[in-house]
Formats: sequence, C-alpha cells, structure tokens
Amino acid sequence: MKTFFFESIFNTQEYALSELSNEPILVISYSQKKGKGTSNRTWLNADQALACSLAVKQEDIRLKHTLIPLLSGLVFTEVLKDINLSLKWPNDIVLNNLKVGGILVEKSENNICIGMGVNYFWEKPETPGAGSLFTKKQEDSLINVHAEKWADIMLASLAKNNFDLGKYKQKLQTLGKIVEYPEGRGWAEDINEDGSLKIKSTDGDFINLTSPLISEVN
Repeated sequence: MKTFFFESIFNTQEYALSELSNEPILVISYSQKKGKGTSNRTWLNADQALACSLAVKQEDIRLKHTLIPLLSGLVFTEVLKDINLSLKWPNDIVLNNLKVGGILVEKSENNICIGMGVNYFWEKPETPGAGSLFTKKQEDSLINVHAEKWADIMLASLAKNNFDLGKYKQKLQTLGKIVEYPEGRGWAEDINEDGSLKIKSTDGDFINLTSPLISEVN
C-alpha cells in the first residue's frame, strides 16, 4: 500500500483513484476543498477531521461489494475500540447518538475507492445531529495511525472475504427502530447476508432495502 499525506486536498477520492496502479493507494488529509458525502451531499470540514480514501483494484477484492460500506464502518469501530462507537445502517459512524463519521464507496471502471470522513474535534458542529470523537484536538500523528491501521485491516478483509455480520449487528443501532424509505415506513428487522436491510412494513409485508452503496464515478 502506498500512502499520501496532505494537510488539505481538493478531494481524497479523486486523488486516490488517479494514483492507483499496481498497489492500493491510501490518501490521508485533514480537510477537503470539495469533499463528497453520500447522495452527493456536501462535505463540511470539522475543526479537526480525518478525510481518507483507500483505492483498490476490483480484482483484489473477494468480498461482496454491497458489504464494503458495512465492513468499513465496523473496522473503524474496532480500531477505536476504547471509544463506544456504534453504527447506523448502512454507512454512518455514531457516538452518543450523534453522527461523527461516514463511509462513501465508489466504483470507477475496474477500481473501488472507499472514502471515510471522521470528525475528531468540532466545537460547534454546523450540521444538526453531528458530533465529534473528542472534546479537544488530537495530535495529527494519532489520526494517521488510526487511518493506516484501518486501511491495513480493510485490505486484509477485502482480500480474504472476511466480514463478521454478527459483529456488525452488535454495533448496529438501527435494528428494532422505525425507519422511513421512499415507499413508506417500517421496522428494521435484520441485516441480510448481502448487507441489505430487512424491513417489516406497516402493512405487515417484508421488504429488503438496498442503498446506493456503490455509485459510478465519471
């Protein structure tokens, strides 16, 4: 794995994909000028944040692609195991019921890029429901260690098709709650083997919700 470090960058996803050749690429930055969230939401920079992207060739991935966002969040909770992090399906990292991070997985030709943004310190979050991991700024070296450890575990798990759905469910706060989706609302019952969310609708029907987990990059 080849790693690039930046104080600030235009977009970690784009840079990681542009540098990908014979080995995986990890890009670590503390802010982005034009970061992306899921569903094309705008990325807002916290007072101190991690913005990182891991680009991998599709041929080096054995894991089902729809499980990659779930794996990515789970791995980060294990890297920071001393903090009581939880997950919200499919791609949010949560602390004390506040979103502190998120995952964005994109496909470009035969390459997959996994982006992760985490708020390390944010005194006055500009987004409702947002929070941060810490109440004061941390050393940049600590953020780098977290990102590199996350990437190392991700690469090994992707290559070995290693994802523990049971562990993921233990970290998940979505199950048992009422969720809304375009066609209506229902109760989150379970996570299926492909990563989709099993919903019992208010009409009593069972449906499997999928999410735009991988979107095409032009």
